[in-house]
Amino acid sequence: MREQKEIICKDGIYYCPVCGSKKITINTSTALNKSEDANTGKYIDILKNKPYRMSNREKAAAYDRASTEGVGCWNYECRKCGWISETLTE
Repeated sequence: MREQKEIICKDGIYYCPVCGSKKITINTSTALNKSEDANTGKYIDILKNKPYRMSNREKAAAYDRASTEGVGCWNYECRKCGWISETLTE
């Protein structure tokens, strides 16, 4: 459900413009830095300078450490009615 209505923000709390719910999710893109071999596409361990396969735990940790500074784009989504805002950019 994509409608061109703006999110409502009152006293720092976001509300859905369609149903008035406070169940709002913000979806952001984050800058995740990774090192990989240009020819093979395998990840490179920068401490040992050798290719290796990242475990799921390492991938999750890298995602958690990803910087949200300079986020390129984001949008809002209502978890109650399914409304999705337009994509916003910096």
